[in-house]
Amino acid sequence: MRGYLGLTLARQGDRQSGLPQIEGGMKGIRDFINYITTTFASEFGQFWDPNRDIRKAIDSNLAMISGGKFDWPTLITEGERIGMNIEEEQDRARRDEEQQMQMDRSR
Repeated sequence: MRGYLGLTLARQGDRQSGLPQIEGGMKGIRDFINYITTTFASEFGQFWDPNRDIRKAIDSNLAMISGGKFDWPTLITEGERIGMNIEEEQDRARRDEEQQMQMDRSR
């Protein structure tokens, strides 16, 4: 993920190079989730980020970045959290989809 490159650069002190990578990575994740939830809305897409938690966190961080004055440790921590959440989202979505299918079969 492009965001991981940015986080690494920021941790190494190259914040000027890291910031566009972090921002681009977050936008890419948000766009990917929006694509999945829109394109496959009646299928597995409905189980991806159903409460918009990941996208809300991304939007909050992008707003913080666009404000220009922010706390780097907070941005790095949030970026790592978003990265971990998106890595786990496919498994959560698959689990929730399977549970829904089992409930539908039980009816």
